[in-house]
Amino acid sequence: MKKFIKYLFLFILFFTSATLVEAKDATMYFFYGEGCPHCAKEKEFLNEMEVKYPNLEIKRYEVYNNSENKDLMNTYKQKFNVTGMGVPFTVVGDSYVYGYSEIYNEKIENMIREALGLEKISYEENNNDNKDNDSENEEVVPILGKINVKNTSLVLISIVLGLVDGFNPCAMWVLILLISSLIGISDKKRRWIIGITFLLTSALMYLLIMMSWLNIVVNITSTVVIRSIIAILAVVAGLINLKGYLNQKEAGCTVVKNENRKKTFDKIKKFTTEKSLIISLIGVITLAISVNLVELACSLGLPVLFSSILAVNNVTGFTAFLYTLVYILFFLLDDLIVFLIAMFTLKVIGISNKYSKYSKLIGGILMLIIGLLLLVKPEWVMLNF
Repeated sequence: MKKFIKYLFLFILFFTSATLVEAKDATMYFFYGEGCPHCAKEKEFLNEMEVKYPNLEIKRYEVYNNSENKDLMNTYKQKFNVTGMGVPFTVVGDSYVYGYSEIYNEKIENMIREALGLEKISYEENNNDNKDNDSENEEVVPILGKINVKNTSLVLISIVLGLVDGFNPCAMWVLILLISSLIGISDKKRRWIIGITFLLTSALMYLLIMMSWLNIVVNITSTVVIRSIIAILAVVAGLINLKGYLNQKEAGCTVVKNENRKKTFDKIKKFTTEKSLIISLIGVITLAISVNLVELACSLGLPVLFSSILAVNNVTGFTAFLYTLVYILFFLLDDLIVFLIAMFTLKVIGISNKYSKYSKLIGGILMLIIGLLLLVKPEWVMLNF
């Protein structure tokens, strides 16, 4: 009898200790923004988790309109070395999730279960559902085959905006002046080195400017008010471009005056005819840097809009760099074509004013549409989740 009582006591003690482990409490910190569609979807999922796990406490912090909550979020992001100011951002114990889509449900629930001292689970059914959802997003494209529309949306935006930006008149006139001087140089190798240096410097400068601007936009678009201001400016810039298309018979770079162009041409002629190749390269690098500043003044709307789209999609770091690189490559495409043709034919060609004029029309329409979407339906440009 004593042995029975002893074993019964040990069984009760073991059962009680196991129950106590299961009853472990956990706290989740959920940072969201009012009006953020991804945040709204995660809220619904977390409400289910709160019912499913009574020992889970979810602390919710709205960061768009509350600076203290935003500072708290930044503290946690610094702890986990997370860059970017986007939401949603979810923390449980020593784990976090940045952004949200249904594919994160398993990770979030397992974060909760780990904090509660429970075994992890596997979402086999959800994984099948995600595959079905992926197949729904797939479209058959000739030659390319099946592509996922969701995953390629930002790439297509990068290509389209980069191409339209590249056709702005301020992006071409200095290159034409440079080619005019290079054609008179008998040294073929020198021509190629100076021309390629100009293009590479232009690409690098534009990339650095856009990445720097993206870091600013990521921080300021975390508030609805600032995002709305950017959207309004985009709409205004779009309308100005459309007005310019309707009123101007010929499109041209209105930022740089004719007398300044003559001075620029004289400078180009001077450094391209220098005996020292190093001095020539220093001159062309300086020229490329200054030209890109002018180009931004001529087409600031498109780079800003592109950065805003990346920001609202929580695209930062190396991924943002890759999308921006695609933008730059297509931005330089027309310059590259003109340069290659000129180097092989030794003839100066350029993009017709009609093309630069129609770029105003297309650019104006794009800025108007994207600006209105950022203002009224920002979730429509949130493509990466």
